Amino acid sequence: MKMMKKVLSLALCFVMMFMLAGCRITIDGEGGAVQTSAGAGGTIGLSVSTQNNPFFVSLVEGAKAQAAKVGLDLTVVDAGDDATKQVSDIEDLVSKNVSVLIVNPVDSDAVTGAVQAAKNKGVKVISVDRAVNGVEIDCQIASDNVAGAEIATQYIVDQVGEGAKVAELQGTSGASAAIDRGTGFHNIADAKLDVVASQVANFDRTEGMSVMENILQANGDIKAVFAANDEMALGAVEAISGAGKDIVVVGFDATDDAIAAIKEGRMDATIAQQPELIGSTAVDNALKLIKGETIPASIPVEVTLVNPENVETFGQKETVEVIGNGSIGLSVSTQNNPFFVTLVEGAKEAADAAGASLTVVDAGDDVTKQVSDIEDLISKDISVLIVNPVDSDAVTGAVQAAKDKGVCVISVDRAVNGVEIDCQIASDNVLGAELATQYIVDQVGEGAKVAELQGTSGASAAIDRGTGFHNIADAKLDVVASQVANFDRTEGMSVMENILQANGDIKAVFAANDEMALGAVEAVSGAGKDVVIVGFDATDDAIAAIKEGRMAATIAQQPDLIGSTAIENALKLIGGEAIPASIPVEVTLITKENAN
Repeated sequence: MKMMKKVLSLALCFVMMFMLAGCRITIDGEGGAVQTSAGAGGTIGLSVSTQNNPFFVSLVEGAKAQAAKVGLDLTVVDAGDDATKQVSDIEDLVSKNVSVLIVNPVDSDAVTGAVQAAKNKGVKVISVDRAVNGVEIDCQIASDNVAGAEIATQYIVDQVGEGAKVAELQGTSGASAAIDRGTGFHNIADAKLDVVASQVANFDRTEGMSVMENILQANGDIKAVFAANDEMALGAVEAISGAGKDIVVVGFDATDDAIAAIKEGRMDATIAQQPELIGSTAVDNALKLIKGETIPASIPVEVTLVNPENVETFGQKETVEVIGNGSIGLSVSTQNNPFFVTLVEGAKEAADAAGASLTVVDAGDDVTKQVSDIEDLISKDISVLIVNPVDSDAVTGAVQAAKDKGVCVISVDRAVNGVEIDCQIASDNVLGAELATQYIVDQVGEGAKVAELQGTSGASAAIDRGTGFHNIADAKLDVVASQVANFDRTEGMSVMENILQANGDIKAVFAANDEMALGAVEAVSGAGKDVVIVGFDATDDAIAAIKEGRMAATIAQQPDLIGSTAIENALKLIGGEAIPASIPVEVTLITKENAN
């Protein structure tokens, strides 16, 4: 009951805030909506390809809702699927001195000049759903259209069998979503199906029906259709129904009409994106740009297959019962490491901004102390435990005890083994190590002798980064030494000195974190050697070493984002919302070329 009162009080506070902010909606002269909120620190312009499509309506709604929530001015203009109008719309937004332009192109090539002009005037640019070709923008936020189309096409294969005759309805020519979904379709279909027709229907329902009627006249024996969006798929459904055929139809977007058609048995499947999340994520990242923060160059939004097996539960919001006093506990492995210092800072800032109660305890890389810390946090009646394990196995019992008492659990950076938790938030450590190791291959050539400095035994980050390293190195390099240095700079130097004594001709070193890499730098320098050293974490010291030419590269995670994301999702759990079981945070390779 206390928790419910707190949630209601918080909700009333937000209502009062929005009332005082004087939020209003007007109509733009071009037919688009303009959302204005007083007190915004910058302005955003959103140029959308069309609002004659439920997907983009939802995307705009997500952007408007988030802009209202954070108090930003958002102007939305609708190009009506007219590339010429969109160019004019963008020029008009730039003339109004928007701080950030969010663009969903009608045509990924046609907007290039207008977007470049915006960039030239200092406007930050984010693309949503579709890419902008030929110009470097600040961020692209989109679903993985290739992967989604591959999932859809494999579903078709499973339904009609390999070798079956199928057709494809393509989206608007030049739109990146049309290109990517076509690529994903053909990645599977060209090997497993007989594609007898591929025709453009411009993401439009009426055109989808007309094109499908023509296809059926020429190919009456096709067994399935992949349409690059639900509007074309629903048009195809009408044409197939009129012809009295029984054909598998799979679309893309999971619009309300498509979901209804699947429930009624008229359509077989669709790929679910999250257009509202794409819109809100774009606004969140626009705000970061306005504040002068750096954001990832690419932010993927998850896609899933919706078919008769899961359509009844699709879109239903799960609820979570949470006990405790509404506070959050964060058990961190060590703050004697810049990465985890930054992670904690991100968590603290997010908690302060939300007015949440957060207790942070530092295990000092001592497993026994971390178990005791977790038990102490549980005794304080916390609602959510965020844990960054010293050892992914050693904390299992303590975490299970927390779960048994009804405490929600989120792991950050490292996994918790042997117990089902609510969410894991981490970088893709395997992928990051693969990027690092391929960079080494590119620098020193295949077959070169290399060494590996491993992280703390049992830590999931150490395991995953080792896996990524060996995925590449075992096939392309000669790994002459792999030794544990416990994510520590001093141990990294000591272990590296020993490796050099036994293997003085090594050409490169992969260290599973920057602290060990920097220790290796000292050892290599002391020995007067020229060895390529690549780390992981992109700490300030590592970036400085790269700029100075003492270290070759590192993998950039975003520890502050991991920390803030953990708090945001902890608050969702406290509010009774379900959250994803896994939330990935992007990694990138940092070298001297992009260290600045």
